[in-house]
Amino acid sequence: MVDEKLEAVEQRMLELAIAISVEDRYREGKAHFDLGGAYLNLPDYQQAIKTFAQAFHIFIEIGCRAEEGSAYGNLGIAYFRRGNFKQAIEYYEKDLSIAKEVGNRAGEGSTYGNLGIAYFSLGNFKQAIEYYEKHLNLSIAKEVGNRASEGSAYGNLGIAYFSLGNFKQAIEYYEKHLSIAKEYYEKDLSIAKEVGNRAGEGLAYGKLGNAYLSLRNFKKAIELF
Repeated sequence: MVDEKLEAVEQRMLELAIAISVEDRYREGKAHFDLGGAYLNLPDYQQAIKTFAQAFHIFIEIGCRAEEGSAYGNLGIAYFRRGNFKQAIEYYEKDLSIAKEVGNRAGEGSTYGNLGIAYFSLGNFKQAIEYYEKHLNLSIAKEVGNRASEGSAYGNLGIAYFSLGNFKQAIEYYEKHLSIAKEYYEKDLSIAKEVGNRAGEGLAYGKLGNAYLSLRNFKKAIELF
C-alpha cells in the first residue's frame, strides 16, 4: 500500500515536470493540486500544504476561481489532519466563499460539513451543529440530492448533540443516519450477489447486521450475521 502511494507521488511529480516543460500554467497548477493530494494520502502533510499552496497561487494568477477554492479546501484538510483546527477553519472559509461565488452547491455543502467537524474538534459543539445543519440542508436539496452526504450529516449531528448531553436529539439523528446507511448496505449486498463477489457479500451482510443491531432489531441482525 505504501509503495502504491509513493508511486502515485512519483507519477504526479512526472506530470508536474511535463506541465512546467510545456509552459502550461493551468496544467502546472492542476499537477501541483494532484501532487498535493498524493502527499495527503501518503501521508506527508507538510509537503501537501506546500504543494497545495503552490497550486492556489497559480490558480489565482490565471484567474481559476473554482480551482482556487478547491486548493483552499484541501489545504484546510491538510491542516486539520495535522491538528491545526483554527488554520483549517481559515482555509475552509475561503473555500466556502468561493463555492458560493461560483455556484458550487455540492462543494458548499461539503465545506459546511468540514467546518462542522473542525469546530467540533475545537469543542465548540453549538457552532458545529450550525454548520452540520447547513450541510444537511444542502445535502437534501433538489439540486444536490446526495443521500450519502445526508447520512453523514445526520451522523455528525447525532455526535454533536450527544456531546452536548441532548441524548434524545442525538438518538433521533443516529436513527436517521442508520436508516440511510441500511439503504446503502442493502444496495451493496445486491450488487455483490449480482457480480458474484462473495467476500463483498459477506461484508455487506455484516454491515447490514450491525445497522439492525443498532436499531435494536436483534432478530433481523441475527439472521444477517
